[in-house]
Amino acid sequence: MPPDALEKKQPKSFEALTPALAEWILDYTRGMGFARTTPVQAMAIPLLMGNKDLVVEAVTGSGKTLSFLIPIVSRILAAEEPNKKGYVRSIVVAPTKELATQIYDVLRRLLEFHPPSAVVLSPPPVPKPEDGGDEDDTMDQRPELPPGPWITPQLLIGGRTKLGEDISTFSSLNPNVLIATPKRLVEVLQSPKVVLKRHWFDLLVLDEADRLLDSNFQADLQTILALVPKERRTGLFSASVSEAVNELVRVGMRYPFKISAKVRSKTGALDKRTPESLRLCYIVCNPTHKLPSLKRILNETKAEKSILYVSTRAGVDYWKDILPSLLDVTVYPVHGDYKAPIRAKNVQRFRDCATPALLLTTDVLARGIDIPDIDLVVQLDAPSQPKDFIHRCGRSGRAGKRGLAVTFLSEGSEEDYVRYLELQGTKLEPYASGLEIDGDEASTTVQHIRSTLMHKREFHDRSQRAFVSWVQAYIKTLPADIFDIKRIDWAENGRAWGLLRWPKMPELKRLFPQAVADRTVGLELPVEQFDVNSLAYADPVRESKRQELLEALARGERPAGLSSKGGAADDLRRRKERAWSSQKDAKAVKEGRRERKEVRRKAERTSKMSDGERVEEMRLDELIAKVRERGPVADIDGEEFEGFNN
Repeated sequence: MPPDALEKKQPKSFEALTPALAEWILDYTRGMGFARTTPVQAMAIPLLMGNKDLVVEAVTGSGKTLSFLIPIVSRILAAEEPNKKGYVRSIVVAPTKELATQIYDVLRRLLEFHPPSAVVLSPPPVPKPEDGGDEDDTMDQRPELPPGPWITPQLLIGGRTKLGEDISTFSSLNPNVLIATPKRLVEVLQSPKVVLKRHWFDLLVLDEADRLLDSNFQADLQTILALVPKERRTGLFSASVSEAVNELVRVGMRYPFKISAKVRSKTGALDKRTPESLRLCYIVCNPTHKLPSLKRILNETKAEKSILYVSTRAGVDYWKDILPSLLDVTVYPVHGDYKAPIRAKNVQRFRDCATPALLLTTDVLARGIDIPDIDLVVQLDAPSQPKDFIHRCGRSGRAGKRGLAVTFLSEGSEEDYVRYLELQGTKLEPYASGLEIDGDEASTTVQHIRSTLMHKREFHDRSQRAFVSWVQAYIKTLPADIFDIKRIDWAENGRAWGLLRWPKMPELKRLFPQAVADRTVGLELPVEQFDVNSLAYADPVRESKRQELLEALARGERPAGLSSKGGAADDLRRRKERAWSSQKDAKAVKEGRRERKEVRRKAERTSKMSDGERVEEMRLDELIAKVRERGPVADIDGEEFEGFNN
């Protein structure tokens, strides 16, 4: 967003803030590269302050977070009401733990400039009697809490603290602003120990709204909307919220104001979905040339901080051991299976790293995360949803700073992805520098990967899991006619992953049957290939069990727990081998569950009937009961009629 497009006047909402807080906001926006408040803030803040529902669609790094935090602070301070138990005034919902934590941290920094809130959040230390002070003097030196109003935020995310701790903190802290992920927010608000005064609620904000309106969050979002009152203000913020406009009625927005902050491209078009300072490029090459090309790009751009996106969690677990020595950078892995403290620690270490570093992640860090000075974003795998493309690229080039985003595509049908994105309003240009990777350089990279796998068997196992998960993710990538699993070069991709042998997977049976007969076909392993079975685990206990298994198989024995069949056949065998009493108990449980479902279905069907229809339903039930009491009867042909069955 160019500085000359900024508003010259401050929004009226600043009048409700303290001078120190207003000055901090100006310093914050200047630090982001803006001369004054951003256009998004200048338009959104007065509307939210004026009791308007709001939909904000703006490019990444345009100041959306402050656009809803400032009204939240301003409205509470303007109310001039003392803080009371259960008086939650505002809730901010974010799809990921990292984004919720980032919003919470920005709000706390804001509140450092509001003295009453600062005292509540960070009370000064009280001298202890054992330090030489009198107990009465210690009591006198305790800070007096102001009568209010002040802002008391609470962060609710899973994995950081236990649910019981969050509920206990809610009861003791009495927060009036909640910043949360959907699931933990529902768990807290539905607790009988939590008191929420519905008539006092004021503002609900959905950050990255298009993601929250996805089916994955549908159940939790509906529960949240049922827990908060309909008489409220609602704000939706995202870089691609227009794709969720049809869902606005579902979140209680009937006539919302919409702010769509766009920027002009070099051609003058006013529909560019990414900042002008962000350069979007693509590279089409063979799969074995992707990593050598990435290494060249890192060297050419001299990128200090880069983000590399892959499609699966297993891919992160695999490449984190391969890339440090291959690319000569420090790699920090993050994905959704990591516990929240580990994710937060790795992201913070990446932020603080003073040497070239690479953040290796999935789409868990594709939205809203603001990490300063990201020089380069690389998509080794395309996102499963096209709308996530913009969010991934938007981690670089934020707030007017220059950035570069490079997307790798394989030769063939994937080249049409560039045209597809252009039709969606996102234009990519080919990476200008000549990246002519020869066969020797690609072979050297593959050999480097394989030499790493040969260090210990754990790496080999991860390569097998990662490749299988990549194939499964590729099948689900949209648009399917561009990312067609039937058209990929299996041998080329197997070499690009550095596989020592093909994994067992149904896709190979259908699409590359040669790999089933020969598990090394097409991988072009060296002549002096070693036996993969000789590759040992670094864990001695695990390796000992593997050796016992190999010895038993060599003797022609089948160890206990090793099935000759897998999948449904093995599951059927286990069911047949279960004791008769266990089968009977399981059958009784299933029948009970079936009966309960039938009762619920009947109750739902009856509730929708009119009084006359209910009478007819009762008569029909009585008639069926009488027929069953009579038992089997002969039909016209002399065959027996067994009655009606459920």
